[in-house]
Amino acid sequence: MKILIILKNFNQRRGLPGGVGNANEEIAKEMEKLGHKVDFLSREDDMKIYSLWKSIFPIRKKVKELMNKNHYEVIFSQDWSFAFPLLFPKRIFKKNHICCFCGHQENWLIFLQNIVGKMMGEKLIVIGDDLKKRFPKATLIYRGVNFSKFKPLKRKRDCLCWTDKGDEYKMISEDELEKIAIENNLKLSIAKGIPSNKMNEFYNKCKVFISVPPQAGYNNSWNESMAAGVPIVIGNNKGGGTMLPLNRISKNEDNVKRINEIIKNPKKINYRKWLRDNGFAWENVAKKMINFFEKEVITN
Repeated sequence: MKILIILKNFNQRRGLPGGVGNANEEIAKEMEKLGHKVDFLSREDDMKIYSLWKSIFPIRKKVKELMNKNHYEVIFSQDWSFAFPLLFPKRIFKKNHICCFCGHQENWLIFLQNIVGKMMGEKLIVIGDDLKKRFPKATLIYRGVNFSKFKPLKRKRDCLCWTDKGDEYKMISEDELEKIAIENNLKLSIAKGIPSNKMNEFYNKCKVFISVPPQAGYNNSWNESMAAGVPIVIGNNKGGGTMLPLNRISKNEDNVKRINEIIKNPKKINYRKWLRDNGFAWENVAKKMINFFEKEVITN
């Protein structure tokens, strides 16, 4: 099967937040191991276009060119804004086009995400339970993790760790994190601008890893930290947090008090083993997607 993945960018290659690009590189690698051909079209990296409105007709034109040249069985758009150019002003490649919603649109453009989700119907994949509730016709396929890339390194874990994604400061402040670190005799370590291939070293400093996004499609840093052997992973009920066996906090709690309580009495669980036992390897994610493509594009 030939597959064209359309996405925004590969920011993770530049040490910037890039969960969607990183996940799709992992998925593509596993799909190719299964004998499939996967190509990428990045709106920003390949086409140098940085807005939805300027991209609509160029993406339509480019996809038509690539389909005429390479005859892809599947066009796999990553989020509503990359499906939109293939739907408006007139829908094209209806049979071949599958979309994956990677997160919730938070501003006034949410109505466009809702329209795209409704139009895609059963040709939609979502990566979290909250998205599945919004788009019940979609197929839910959780994110995975690379167990070779994220693994324990048998190093001293003496840090309270946090990834600076910008919006998580809506949920907890750096001052609060400092207080928690001091009370538990830990160093505060904040990851910012670390390339994906260096994140395992960061996770291996962590005795405690905290990630509490105000909104999330999945939030794969939980999978990565769990696979890297972090003994205490603290999250919330956004994205994958609805079903992962995390220590959870809610926005209505006293962050400092609740996190201190968790650190003193955390869940006793081997997170890495749990992920393996529950099929979170990227290989399994790729197989589920290929099965979905075959059902929606080849069989139907």
